Amino acid sequence: MKPLGNNGFNPALRIATGLVLIFILAGTLFSVWHGIQKVGFRPQAVRTYYLGSGEELSYPKELPELLESTHVHLFMVPLVYYVLCHLFAQTGLGALWKIPIIALTFANVALFLVTPYLICFLSPAFAILFPLHHVIFAVSAMVLTLFPMREAFVQ
Repeated sequence: MKPLGNNGFNPALRIATGLVLIFILAGTLFSVWHGIQKVGFRPQAVRTYYLGSGEELSYPKELPELLESTHVHLFMVPLVYYVLCHLFAQTGLGALWKIPIIALTFANVALFLVTPYLICFLSPAFAILFPLHHVIFAVSAMVLTLFPMREAFVQ
């Protein structure tokens, strides 16, 4: 596989890559914002969203709801991050940086997918993970996007 910067002067490929990266970054940041709006950012709000609250008249999430959400996210999130990681892996950044960043990204995806089950079936204390996931998703999307964009357009 050729590094991203070694594809020669191909303006169409560079533009397509840049646009895909911009859309994926925007989609990821929008998804994080939507998740914060829907579920909340503070652990208490996350607990209330998943476990319900008599004070706020909200019901706990049941297994079918968790499965439906997991089903959608299990297909799409890893695929989006695979595309980002694939382009990121072609950058000139050393493997000592690439491998941990990619591993952290997919560890975050996996933990993001199981966190609702941890909250609902093990302990509400796992609600602290949701704000952490949002931060890692946003930061990893920016890192995985900006490095390939820099190599596609600066070099």
